[in-house]
Amino acid sequence: MSTNKKGPTEIHFNFMLKASRAYHNGESPIVFRVIYRAQRKDVFTGLTCPPGMWMKEERMVSLKHPSASTINHHLHKILSNAEHHFGRLKYLGEEFTLDDLVNEMKGKTAPPQSLQDYIELKNKELAERMGVDITKTTWYKYKRTINYLNDYLAYKAGGRNFPVSKVNLDFINGFYQYMRREKKNSHNSTSALMGCLKSILLPAVKNRVIKENPFDSYVMKREQVDREFLELHEIKALEDLKNLSPSLELKRDAFLFACFTGLPYSDLKKMSRVFIQQDNDGSFYIKHPRTKNNMLSIVPLLPKAEAILRKYSKTDDFRDFQWKIPCNQKFNESLKRLGELAGIRKPMFTHLGRHTFATTVTLSNGVSLESVAKMLGHSSIKHTQGYAKVVASKVKNEMNAIKNKFA
Repeated sequence: MSTNKKGPTEIHFNFMLKASRAYHNGESPIVFRVIYRAQRKDVFTGLTCPPGMWMKEERMVSLKHPSASTINHHLHKILSNAEHHFGRLKYLGEEFTLDDLVNEMKGKTAPPQSLQDYIELKNKELAERMGVDITKTTWYKYKRTINYLNDYLAYKAGGRNFPVSKVNLDFINGFYQYMRREKKNSHNSTSALMGCLKSILLPAVKNRVIKENPFDSYVMKREQVDREFLELHEIKALEDLKNLSPSLELKRDAFLFACFTGLPYSDLKKMSRVFIQQDNDGSFYIKHPRTKNNMLSIVPLLPKAEAILRKYSKTDDFRDFQWKIPCNQKFNESLKRLGELAGIRKPMFTHLGRHTFATTVTLSNGVSLESVAKMLGHSSIKHTQGYAKVVASKVKNEMNAIKNKFA
């Protein structure tokens, strides 16, 4: 029982009996010999037989042996397993050694070799972490990256397995251009998705399957985007809206609550009395870990924010408020309608409330950058500085308008 595979990568398998090594029962071990590129390795099969029962030419146990059928069946499985792993390593198109092949045959854990393998590993990891330490938003971002990546591999490799070791700077740049050109993503959205790709490839980099991390030479710099926010008169216009349906009124109030607290949609949706605490002086504040990064956010409650919650409480305690925040898509659709009713020409979306809190409510009124960062739950003050630039630009534009009066 042996196999020879000729060609540029010649392999030879056969079984041998090590008659020179005899156990106490008189039987000798059967070994599986692998010869590849002039290298040889003997792998112990764990099977034995008496020397007189081994058929040297046939490389199998004589049928006279009472366990011949079972032993020969196992030998056949070992040979099939070796041929399978040899074929798989050849299919990947990468160089491999005899040790690599033997390790795979023995079932030793070896790092995956194809990019598709790492995509599947990340998929499994995300499924396990979903709702534990990653949010739905993060999960959707990874799924979007994975879908784009699978499309790109179908385009680039025709659906064949793509060796992860071939992921280099050219591949990274090509994927970036593919998402921009074919998938019509903005630069900042694409940069965020490239961060997901970096995470997918990290195990391959750590295992040295990718020899040089292509992201070491790749700069993911996000472009500065002007953040829209509501002015005081626009907030007032929303507050003054009358005769709204109960559903539209709830969404208006929830959005205004975001304007007065800086809560993003994910934290607004799970808001409850457990996150509202009372200080020694009797004032109240929101204290909660942000859904996005688990950073602690502490926001003193403004009277207007308290008043909104009191409106939805059936008791004298505003912390007993009850409301049901709709999905983000429906919320945004209603905000668009509210913006039209209030005469607001800016795009209305849930995160606009957070921008408004950071600029119009806090920074424009002299609250320090450090305090705003703490209230927003930013992991770095750099994230908050973008709002400060908006405020500075606003001041400059307003001063430019009166320059001629004081020339």
